[in-house]
Amino acid sequence: MDDEGRILLIHRADDQTWGLPGGGVEPGESWSQAAIRECREETGWLVRIVGLFGIYSDPRTQTHVYPNGRAVHFFGAVFKGELIELMGEPSDESIEVGFFPLYELPGPIFPADQPIIDGLLSSGESPFIS
Repeated sequence: MDDEGRILLIHRADDQTWGLPGGGVEPGESWSQAAIRECREETGWLVRIVGLFGIYSDPRTQTHVYPNGRAVHFFGAVFKGELIELMGEPSDESIEVGFFPLYELPGPIFPADQPIIDGLLSSGESPFIS
């Protein structure tokens, strides 16, 4: 989120949905290092990790089938980040990048990200685990 409480979303090139920046952990990376790298790659923004928002693995919400037929079950750590600076252009994974108020999000939202956004809307202080 930025200083105005808006959330940073990407318009995903693979399935045309809007979602949170994120992705897999590369060999030798920690989860937080992967989050910083993925955010920079997909948005152009350098961020600092300031906390853990939640851990998501519920197969009812964290399973997704891509247009090419590949099915995946996500196990994700969602971090709270602080924006440092815009470092460049987003990768080809993102059609568009933007900041949006939580109650005025574009759609459709990437299905696996909906529970995370719901958690942001409920603004619980403790890390969420599903």
